[in-house]
Order: sequence, then structure tokens, then C-alpha cells
Amino acid sequence: MAELPLYERVRQAIAASIDDGTYAPGDRLPSESRLAEELGVNRLTVRRAIEELARAGAVESRQGSGTYVSAPIVRLPLSQRLSTDSLVSGITSQIAEHGYTYEDMLLRIAKANSPRLNVSLELPPGPLWRVDNALVVNGGAWMWSSSWFSRDLLDDPARNWSTVSGLYGQLNEAIGEPTPVWRTISADSAAMDDAEILGVRAGSPILVRDGLTANSAGVPVLRVCRRARMDRVSYTLRYDL
Repeated sequence: MAELPLYERVRQAIAASIDDGTYAPGDRLPSESRLAEELGVNRLTVRRAIEELARAGAVESRQGSGTYVSAPIVRLPLSQRLSTDSLVSGITSQIAEHGYTYEDMLLRIAKANSPRLNVSLELPPGPLWRVDNALVVNGGAWMWSSSWFSRDLLDDPARNWSTVSGLYGQLNEAIGEPTPVWRTISADSAAMDDAEILGVRAGSPILVRDGLTANSAGVPVLRVCRRARMDRVSYTLRYDL
């Protein structure tokens, strides 16, 4: 059997110190030079080991501060019923039920007016709003969404934004009883936007939930793409019997 690379042995040594409580969640790791001296290796080897630990979510680097042991991974199991879908987000109620705090943070709003975009989003013709928002749970962004809908539905989404009900609180009144057209759940690699918003490394795995929603008349009115940290969120599909 081939000998393990040196950085992997260093990674295992640091991971063991995390597992046995030498470094507890929230603790700052010693500097790279200090770890290199203690483990008898060079700083580049330590840096590679820490990068691997960060990729696995065991530690996190804070610019200008150092590297800290991450809190234990707790995935939030979000239920999605297949027969109905509420725009008054069931996600936030499930978060509250688990005892977590949350804030629906508005990231940016843009106007779009491209017939090709409407076709690709499966929405009727006409100018659209694009609203990006992030769900911040216990102080960290666990997921973020891009939503597209007709500008006729809302005059100014930013003006009436609520950190509790976010976009859905406004759209619920505009759309009425929503009807899910389709939903997909897939995996993707984190792009630069994902890395910046979710605090993950570019290229790390994330969950993607894409969906189209219609109004009570069956006309598609809302397209949402939600991107979530795979180490914080899981989806459960529930059948109504």
C-alpha cells in the first residue's frame, strides 16, 4: 500500500486533535508556522492540510483573523409536499421549529426585459423582476435564491421587504393560491456567487432546487432557483396520502 502524502498525515493529525477536543468548535487553530513547528513539517504542507479540512467543512478561514474549528454540521431536513406548495414559505416555519433563528436578507434586485429570457424561464412575455435573497440561519447564509416574475405583480419589491416573510409575503397577495408546475432537486458545484454568499469554497458541492409556479388560473408566474449549502440543508419529498 502506498504511503500517505505528508499533507494527508498532517490533515489527519489536526483532525484527530479536533475530534478529541483539543480544539473545540469555535477555537482558533494555531498559526501555520506554529503547527509546522509542532508537527515537524513546512508551512506549505500545513496550508495544504488546512485547505483540505476547510473543503470538508471541518474548519473555516476568516480573513485577517485566522482559521477556526467549525461548529458541528447540522443539516436541516426541509420537507416539500408533492401535492401543494405555499408561497408563505414553509421553510422558515421549519427552521423556527428546530429552534434556529433566521433572517430573509435582500441581496439585489434587477429589471429584465428579454423575450429569450422569458422563454428560457417558461414565463409569459413581458418585463420581469429578478430578486436575489439569502436565508441567513443562526448568523450564516444557508441558502440563497433567484426569483423571476412579472413586474406587473409588484411595483417595488425592495420597498416592502420583510426580513421575516421576504419576497413570498408580498407575492402571496399578488398571486393568490399558487400551483406548483414542476420542481427539480439536483447537485452542482459552487460558483463564485455561491462561494461569496454562502461562505463555501468555489467548486464545493451545493444543492439546487429549481421550480416553476402558476397562479390559480394555471398561468406560470414565478420561477425560483434556490441554491443551498449541502452541509446545512437536505430535502425530503413527502407524499400526501
